[in-house]
Amino acid sequence: MMSSDRKVGVADMTTMSELDEIGINENLNIRYCSDIIYTYTGSILIAVNPYKTINIYNKQYISEYHKCKLGYLSPHVFALAEAAYTSIVDDHLNQACVISGESGAGKTETTKFILQFLCSITSDISSWVQQQILEANTILEAFGNAKTIKNDNSSRFGKFMQVCFDDHNCIKGCIIQDYLLEQSRITYQSEGEQNYHIMYQLVAQGQKNIDIAKTFYLKPPEYYKYLNIKSTEQINMQLESMKFDAVTMAFTVLQIPQFVIDGVFKVLSSILWLGNIDFMDIDGEGCDFSNSDKEAISNISNLLGMKRCDLQKVLLIRQLNVRGNITEIPLKIKEAVENRHAMAKALYSKTFTWLVTKINSCTNPGQGGAKFLGVLDIFGFENFTHNSFEQLCINYTNEKLHKFFNHYVFALEQSIYVQEEIFFNHVKFTDNSQCLELIEKAPRCVFKLLTEQCHMPKGSDSAYLNNMHSEFEFHPNYIKGSDRRHWETDFGIKHYAGSVIYSVNGFVKKNRDVQQDVLFDYMSFSEDVFIKDLSKFQDPQFISSSYHRGSSKSKCTVSDTFRNQLQSLIDVLQNTKPWYVRCIKPNLSKRPNSYNHSLVLDQLKYLGVVDIIRIRREGFPIHLCHEDFVIKYKCLLKNRSLENLHKYITDILETIDLPKTEWQIGKTKIFLRGVVYELLEDNRKTKNYNSAVIIQKYWKRFYCFKSFLRIKLAVLKIQYAYKGWKLRIRFMRMRRSAIVIQSRLRGVFAREVATALREMRLVDEEMKKRDKRNEQLTNVQSNALADCERLVQVEIGVLSQISENIGDIPNPFTDANDLINNACEASILQDSVDLDNIFAFLGESTERALGNPLIEEINDEMNNLVKDLDDEELWKYMHADHNAERELQIIQYIIGLGIEREELRDEIFVQCIRQSRDNPNDDWADKIWLLMCLSIVAFQPSKLLFRYFVSFIKNSMKNLDGKLRQYSQWCFDNCKGTKVSTRIYPPSSVEVAAMRRLGTIVCRFFFLDARTKAIDVHPTDTAGDAVQKLAEKLNLATTDGWAIYQSRPDGEEHIKSFDYLYDIISAWELKQTSGSGTKRLANGSQSGENRFVFKKRLFKSTHELSQDPVEISMLYSQAVYSVVKKDEFPVSEKVALQLAGLQAQVALGDPSTQPKPEYYSDISSFLPSRISKTREQQFWIPILAQAHRQYGSSRNELTAKVLYLSCVMQYPLYGTTMFRVNYKGFWNFVSNIILAIHCDGIMFVHPEDKSVIYQLKYEDIESIILDPSDTFITISVNRSTKQLHKNSREKNSIIESQKCFVFETSQKNDIGSLIISYYPSLSNWILNIVECSKKIKGTTNEDRIRLYQNVVVCRRQLVDMNIVKKPQEMGGFLRNTLRRLSKHRLEKLRSEQGSKVLDHGETYKGFSHSFWAFSKQQISFCLSTIFDEDESIMVQVFDSILTFSGLGTSGEAIKRAEDEHVRIVQSIMEKCMKKESLLNELYLQLIKQTTDHPDANSRVNLKNWALLSVLCSVILPSMKSIRKYLIAHLKRCSSDFLSEEGKYARFADQCFFRTQGTRRRQWTPSSEEILCTTNRRPCYSKFYFMDGQYYSIEFHPSSTASDVLEIIKKKIGLQNNAKGYSIYEVIGNSERSLLPEEKVCDVMAKWEKYQAASQQGTQYQLNPKTEARKHHYIFLFKKHLFFDNYINLDDTVEKELLYHQILHSLRSERYPITEMEAIMLTALQSQLELGDCNEILNDYRAVASHCLPPRFVPNIPHEAVAMHHQSLRGMLPIEAKKAFLNLIQSWPLHRATIFDVMQSFTSNWPRMLWLAIDQKGIHLLEHRSRNILCTHGYDSIISFSPNLNSLMIITGTEKKQSKVILSTSQAFQITTLIREYSEIVKDVK
Repeated sequence: MMSSDRKVGVADMTTMSELDEIGINENLNIRYCSDIIYTYTGSILIAVNPYKTINIYNKQYISEYHKCKLGYLSPHVFALAEAAYTSIVDDHLNQACVISGESGAGKTETTKFILQFLCSITSDISSWVQQQILEANTILEAFGNAKTIKNDNSSRFGKFMQVCFDDHNCIKGCIIQDYLLEQSRITYQSEGEQNYHIMYQLVAQGQKNIDIAKTFYLKPPEYYKYLNIKSTEQINMQLESMKFDAVTMAFTVLQIPQFVIDGVFKVLSSILWLGNIDFMDIDGEGCDFSNSDKEAISNISNLLGMKRCDLQKVLLIRQLNVRGNITEIPLKIKEAVENRHAMAKALYSKTFTWLVTKINSCTNPGQGGAKFLGVLDIFGFENFTHNSFEQLCINYTNEKLHKFFNHYVFALEQSIYVQEEIFFNHVKFTDNSQCLELIEKAPRCVFKLLTEQCHMPKGSDSAYLNNMHSEFEFHPNYIKGSDRRHWETDFGIKHYAGSVIYSVNGFVKKNRDVQQDVLFDYMSFSEDVFIKDLSKFQDPQFISSSYHRGSSKSKCTVSDTFRNQLQSLIDVLQNTKPWYVRCIKPNLSKRPNSYNHSLVLDQLKYLGVVDIIRIRREGFPIHLCHEDFVIKYKCLLKNRSLENLHKYITDILETIDLPKTEWQIGKTKIFLRGVVYELLEDNRKTKNYNSAVIIQKYWKRFYCFKSFLRIKLAVLKIQYAYKGWKLRIRFMRMRRSAIVIQSRLRGVFAREVATALREMRLVDEEMKKRDKRNEQLTNVQSNALADCERLVQVEIGVLSQISENIGDIPNPFTDANDLINNACEASILQDSVDLDNIFAFLGESTERALGNPLIEEINDEMNNLVKDLDDEELWKYMHADHNAERELQIIQYIIGLGIEREELRDEIFVQCIRQSRDNPNDDWADKIWLLMCLSIVAFQPSKLLFRYFVSFIKNSMKNLDGKLRQYSQWCFDNCKGTKVSTRIYPPSSVEVAAMRRLGTIVCRFFFLDARTKAIDVHPTDTAGDAVQKLAEKLNLATTDGWAIYQSRPDGEEHIKSFDYLYDIISAWELKQTSGSGTKRLANGSQSGENRFVFKKRLFKSTHELSQDPVEISMLYSQAVYSVVKKDEFPVSEKVALQLAGLQAQVALGDPSTQPKPEYYSDISSFLPSRISKTREQQFWIPILAQAHRQYGSSRNELTAKVLYLSCVMQYPLYGTTMFRVNYKGFWNFVSNIILAIHCDGIMFVHPEDKSVIYQLKYEDIESIILDPSDTFITISVNRSTKQLHKNSREKNSIIESQKCFVFETSQKNDIGSLIISYYPSLSNWILNIVECSKKIKGTTNEDRIRLYQNVVVCRRQLVDMNIVKKPQEMGGFLRNTLRRLSKHRLEKLRSEQGSKVLDHGETYKGFSHSFWAFSKQQISFCLSTIFDEDESIMVQVFDSILTFSGLGTSGEAIKRAEDEHVRIVQSIMEKCMKKESLLNELYLQLIKQTTDHPDANSRVNLKNWALLSVLCSVILPSMKSIRKYLIAHLKRCSSDFLSEEGKYARFADQCFFRTQGTRRRQWTPSSEEILCTTNRRPCYSKFYFMDGQYYSIEFHPSSTASDVLEIIKKKIGLQNNAKGYSIYEVIGNSERSLLPEEKVCDVMAKWEKYQAASQQGTQYQLNPKTEARKHHYIFLFKKHLFFDNYINLDDTVEKELLYHQILHSLRSERYPITEMEAIMLTALQSQLELGDCNEILNDYRAVASHCLPPRFVPNIPHEAVAMHHQSLRGMLPIEAKKAFLNLIQSWPLHRATIFDVMQSFTSNWPRMLWLAIDQKGIHLLEHRSRNILCTHGYDSIISFSPNLNSLMIITGTEKKQSKVILSTSQAFQITTLIREYSEIVKDVK
């Protein structure tokens, strides 16, 4: 609370017991001497200027007064500002702080403190706007304040700053209104006064900075006449220069361009030079320039960008415009001087007005700033020795404000008391109405008389004074002059603050404000852009007032303009709630701790402080209407009636126990004093608080009780579900047990019956034999035979009775669907009766279902409605007379459809059967049968059609003859094929031709010894079958490890054993057709370079020779091919000659004594090219002959082959399959290596010398990932921590410590399959980034019912909540089912639909099942309740959904290209992501389209599911009920593990839960994301590293940057605890680190939008160079934060990453290096790349370009580099890299992130700087230098705020702050980095 101690005085003077001026003055003196400068007078604050710094304005005081009521703490200007701000927040009223007082009383400082407080309490929101407001005040103070006799920083203009607030009560902007700038001060200053501050600041900066002095032609301050500097006065140049930097900083904060700032200073400098022009009289009729004026004229013309002649004309000649005729009159010397002054005033005045307008445009709040708090800082009352027109306007302003204050405090208050008829003591106050009437009241007043003189052609000051003397001589407030001697020059006015004598000299001229139109006309042609714009600038307040040049009557004078402005200000103040600060000046000498009682007493008198205290103490400042009072405080009474309002109010007031003198009740209002109001407020708040606590108590009880019930219900549901699950498990076990018992029992019975029947057969056979033997004895034994037959019949009857009893055993577990299925299957399988059919009665019930008219009707409708595409194509194929090529295309099209779409296969067979049956045309029948023969080997009919198809083929074999019978025989032979997989490609032309002749293709297979074998290949033969046939033909003992390869022009590829060879031939033909026309295969062996090659693939043991001579021969030729042709083994020349001798022995036999040279002329067939090219051919021939004699002589062929193989087997690479790969990691070896797959493991082989770099055993491999999105294979190694620690100290530590190896190769699939073949245990760990197969609990019928019931419950909830719209009349079942269905399918569908309706009641409140289910027709209304304007949009969206799924609005199937599909998806999501209601409707539509589709696996349904998956991966519905419905729908559909629909549902379910809880997407998905998601694959993108390499990383659409970061770290082998890394988004030359929660797919979508926009923008540009300027968009992985704890150089991967990042920083000139350091770095890099320096290189530029900036490379001294390179001989690469890094670490800021920035806030530093950010803080350095200009630790950074192209950092302490303004396009990136470093530093501390 406020202090009232005697030692410090009274804080609120309304509480003083003695009310007189002496007591008030003494109270202020006591407080002033105690450095307490603020005192309350009620709500009015009195501030006494201390003339010294008092530490009461820091952040601690701001936080204390924030949210504290006025009067609770000691008086302070912050308390007043807080009260005004609180009134804005609570009452939503505009506020105004009126600051008044004499000049020098501290009004400007008080204004700055109020702005500081307002900006501080809302600094968390818009600090940039707040700083602009504060810095705007800095600019206005420099340009509008000056030193006067009474004040060193006197405001020479008035300003009203409206600080605007938005709906969140945060500062939105500021609008400044300026009033009456004192123009005369520019050209003349009184004794002891100065010009405006900015003039001295500019000149002082010119003295300090030579560049600025040259730019603005600046001289010392004594040189300028306008600056009024005498030899006795000294200007503190250092201080003024610092203030100039502050002004420049303010310009930068306001984002005013540098050229504009320079233009402003040019205008100021030209004004100073204008004052130095001295004119020379010429005959008294004109004037000219003196000799000393030439420099000034030249400088002014250069500064203003004008022609010199134009400037001279303006200065020497006056132009008169008389009715459009311009007359030029030379100026006399006195007129020229006055014209010069007018030019200077006009330039400064227009510049100042332009500045105010520019500031308002920068700080304009726009539409959001409705509420404002105005701060009025206007000139105080002035009374100088010489008072002129400006002092009259200033004192008139103070009179006006004093009148407003009196009206608000006294007159208005007491008039209300009189109206309300309450008792009060009338307070007399000073009424200045007469003085105001004298100055402003029309028609005759001071200002009106002055305006009349201005409108007269020869108006003068003397005439004006005479008019006033005669008009106001007897006015009580008018004074003719100080004495009779000055009546002709002076007049006076008795103001409320005292009498002031004004000198009339210059009144008329100043009021006219002569415009320099001619000057500004010439300036409009200036070369300077700012000067040209300034000349055309007009004050927005006076743009509407237009007048002709030279016309004066139509012009508004200065006094009129000022009077209108002031009246507008009063109008604004009257519409606000005012708060007053009365500033008091303690002494005239501006000294601290000096209190002049008489001076302060005079101010207290004319400020009316005594009267204020009296009215505040005796009055009632709080007024409330009766109704408002009752509404507000009725809570203080209990159970009182409102019948008597006066009595009710009295009862409320009596509850506070205060005397009735403290409150009164008027007619309509209640009047309260502050103590009563405060007590009432406290009681009301206490009552409300207690009531709120009671409400909260009951609400919390209710909420907890409801939560308990909800939890209890949930627990019960869980218990029910668990118990149900337990019972279901028990029931299933019992059912399985029962089934096992039944099966065992039936087996026993069946075996007994079978035994009996076999006995019966034996008996029957014996009887027949006995009949044959005893034919002659028939008559004799007839009775015995009859007895036997009777006994047999009796036994058969008994067995029949047993079987009937078994058949009658009921099966309780058979449902209706099983009965129907069994009935259908029984009818299908009933072809003929054999032994198996005897046991048909042992099955379940075979009762055929009764005929159903609904099924028959549906069948009829389907037959009428459906006409498949194949009908039309078959008809064209059969009837049309096409050439062979067209027939081939039709055949391939039809069979291709069957291969691609499983649902069309049966349709093709059925159509072929229909067209071939009873076909009258033999040619047509031949074509159909040919198509059927080709189809049966491409794909098989389904199980349902198979029996019918076989039956048809059998009948055809019986009924047809000739070629058609052969066709049917072919179909019968091939329809029993056991191959599960179908063909991949349609038949080739060779296959069709072979089929026409009912033959097969003869394929030729090549061997590595140039031999070939031709075998017959059947259409169903796979590569494995061909291997078996070849082995039989070659007499190969075993086929283990042998395989067939296809050799193509682009390389060799292994053919998998299950691949069809006919597919390979078709693929060859397709490639040739697409590449080189329609060239056909002549035979099956090859076409061009395509061929089949037979060779060994798997070498199970590389050190054991086969016992089969045939296999030895083939292995020998493969070894020769590997050694000679492919050079796969590192054989030396000696070994190569040994092998060549053995090879010659095999090929040529024993050598003769005189060998012929031509035998050995083909050197390339004996030696690898690596060795043969070392000598000429003629030298090799005798050497080969000698090798033949030495190594091959006297050995037979088999022995030579065995020796050859034995020799080759010694190499570790024997038996390996080699693949050239590119290593995508960091190590010391080459990146292009050979990956050798061996029976024992994987070897990394050097490509040059074939040396083994490293070997991995299969047991050490953890997993292998084949990247489907790119050509990458990732091998993860299982290493323990101990192994890593041990290996880190070994020589090969880089490889030994790595846990992951990534290789780039197009043969990744071959590598993976080969590894599985060698090591099958890895088959479970070879991942293809696809959904892994896992054990899933089987879904029972009860589960399906439960899941469906959940869907129904969710639907009903949507209906009950009125979320969905009542449906219109919709079509029936037939309208939504346009697919031909088999009888079995229809019965199943009918049973499902029937059970649903029966069990769950589909129709609910008018919503039938058709409302929720799939529809092929366009809907005419939306499903949910949305606005009408949105409904048409969503109807179009549903049409787009139909189009995307392949259906038109008419229901016809259509086809769309992939890019069209992507465009449709993007357009749908772009429309719906903007509004939540549209998004919810879209989800309902997609759920509808994926519900109960007639064919779950059809392309239409899967397209809808793909679209739903995309939506679930991007954004989720906002409504909880729709989200619940979506989950139930996905759970129900995902329970199907067999269909494609179930797979999509599970994928969408996964997408849903990954998206849930993540950041909302900002952009519609990219085309890449859509394609990946629709194919149920993760998205992927390339992530680049600092060495230029990249990885293709796969991630989910909802993955954030942090998620992808972990994937990358794992893929490159970086340790899991590695910190400080980030993913950067690189666009062109700019880069930005992604936020951890930012989604990577969202960034990719943004890129696609940018690229589309740039392409669209450059479509119409004719310049072809625009293509080269296109931005590239990539992701970059690099170190982001360089903390000591975040760097681990023991990790080889991190060390390699940092090394390459340092190299990139060096190349980008982010390290300041000297020439010597450049030489050393180049030498170290040469040692690292080239090794030891054996020869002196003449050119190191190639190496230098890897580690130096481009500007260093051309001038690198090669001799010096070579010398240093020589000194590094013997240094290992690891040591060289370590020395390289140590050299970089010699710079203290080597771990800092460097940014190029520009500054303009100080001239002490260069414009271009480096900003370095590291763990210690931020550092500003000279560009490309190590010279640190300043450093700020994170503790000293108060705040930082980015803008589009600039960054503001505020540093320092609470007492002293400094701003750093930097221009950079990476402002947001810098602030992110500073914030992250600051947070880490804070956490560490």
